[in-house]
Amino acid sequence: METWLEVAEKFGISVVMLIGVSWGMVKLFQWMANSLMKQITENHQRIESIIIKLIDSSRNRDEQNNLFFEKLVTMMDTSNNMMAKLYKNGNGSGCSNYKKGEK
Repeated sequence: METWLEVAEKFGISVVMLIGVSWGMVKLFQWMANSLMKQITENHQRIESIIIKLIDSSRNRDEQNNLFFEKLVTMMDTSNNMMAKLYKNGNGSGCSNYKKGEK
């Protein structure tokens, strides 16, 4: 404490205040460089992992939709083939229970 008083007596109170503010700024920048940057890095990594999970989920849904669409098309093709066979059988009128003029 005496050293500060000696510096204040020699150079004046403004120099002591300048040194004190400079020391405070150094500590502030150290805190920003260490603590704050670690928090920002952790948040960035967490957000990045969430985005990766969302992209994977979207790709899985796209694949499921494609499989569902392929199954649907296969079922429709099968249905169309069955209908074509039904209408080709018989006397050309289609299904045996089908009567012309009735809907």
